[in-house]
Amino acid sequence: MLALLLAGCGSPNHANMQPSANVYRGDDVVRFLNSTSPPAVEREYLIGVGDRLDIKFFVHKELSAERILVRSDGRITLQYVGDVPAAGLTPMQLDSALTTRFAEVLRDPNLSVIVAEPAEKLVYVLGEVKAPGGFDFDTRVSLLGAVAMAGGLLNGAKSNHVLVIRRDGPDKVVGAEIDLASAAKGERIGNDIWLRNYDIVFVPKTRLKSTADFVSILYDVVYKPLDIGVRGWQIDLWRKELEFRRED
Repeated sequence: MLALLLAGCGSPNHANMQPSANVYRGDDVVRFLNSTSPPAVEREYLIGVGDRLDIKFFVHKELSAERILVRSDGRITLQYVGDVPAAGLTPMQLDSALTTRFAEVLRDPNLSVIVAEPAEKLVYVLGEVKAPGGFDFDTRVSLLGAVAMAGGLLNGAKSNHVLVIRRDGPDKVVGAEIDLASAAKGERIGNDIWLRNYDIVFVPKTRLKSTADFVSILYDVVYKPLDIGVRGWQIDLWRKELEFRRED
C-alpha cells in the first residue's frame, strides 16, 4: 500500500508530492475492493451522495423541505441545525438523527425522511478503451462489464494493470491496481470485482510505477475530466487522504 496524506490550499501541485512506498499482494488488493463493494442485496436502502430527500415536519410544517440534495461530502443542510451527515444512513436512522438535533430547538420535532429521488448509479471508464465516458447501471456492474460498456480495450492497453479509483469514505480516496486480463481469461475470476457508484476505472498504456503516477492520473481525471462531468467527485482532493494499492 502506498499511502499519503495531502493537505493545503490554493492550486494543487501534484508534482511536488513525495509519498512513501510499499506493495500489497494481489489477493489483498482484490479482498479490499470486495470488502468495500456493495452487497448483492441491501436489507435497507442506504442514503447516498446525489440522492434528493424530502424532510416532512408534521407539526412545524413551515420547516418542511423538498428535494434536499445529499452533497458530495455526504451531508445535507437544514434550517436551525446546519450540516447533518446523511450518506450511509438509512432513512430511519437519518430520521432519528434529525429528531435529536431538532429537539434542541423545537418542542415537538415530529418529522419524516423520504428518499424522493434516488441518485442514478454511474461508473466511469477512462483511458485505453474504445468509448470512454460515464455509464449508468441499474443494480450491479462488474469491472469486466464496465469495460464492455466502454466498447472494450484498445490495442496496447495494459489490462493486467487496470486502476480502480474509489471513494472510501468522505475523507479518503483509494486507487487499486487490478489484473483484469487474468479475470478475462478465466484464471482469476475473483478479480472481476463489483464496482460501486461513482467508481472510476482507468485503463493505462503503461503500468503505474508509483503513487505519484496515481496522483497524476487522479488529478487529470477529476480536475480535467475531458468531455464529461465527473459527478460524485466534486471534492478537494488536496485535503483528502489518498491511498494507492498495487499488486506485487
